[in-house]
Amino acid sequence: MMGILFLEYLRSKQGILKLAQLVILLVAFACVRSTWYNSLYAYGFFEGVTLGYSITVAVFLILTVFGVPKRTSFVNWKIAEFVLDTLGFIFISTGSIVAAVKTYDIPILVAASVCGLLASYLSVVSVILSFVAARSSQPEGKLGSERDFSVYFSIFR
Repeated sequence: MMGILFLEYLRSKQGILKLAQLVILLVAFACVRSTWYNSLYAYGFFEGVTLGYSITVAVFLILTVFGVPKRTSFVNWKIAEFVLDTLGFIFISTGSIVAAVKTYDIPILVAASVCGLLASYLSVVSVILSFVAARSSQPEGKLGSERDFSVYFSIFR
């Protein structure tokens, strides 16, 4: 089954982080969904963000496992992963902070907000790893003395 599935991404640091994000986000969603507090606006936002981002991460993992990034060269998948993790960090951290403020000292809601903050941390680590991967994949050039700004913006190609 080597021709259909590409499991080396799941064995990499990025793949392990994505799987951990997916599991933690689903736990946070289940924590909020199992209480009657999900009708509050703060937890409605948190619930929507965790479910939406977990679906997005699952779709990204499925596309990567089936080898779509290797077959399509018109999309820079490292930058796509960088943007996915950056937006995920912004939304998950915002939802988690709002959820942490409105916990009402209920343990399951505290657990949901802690899971959200942990998923935010994993998103930051994934952003850093994808930035390093995108920077290391560009060719070596002369930096500093020349005024070629395309070197500085080559990460966006």
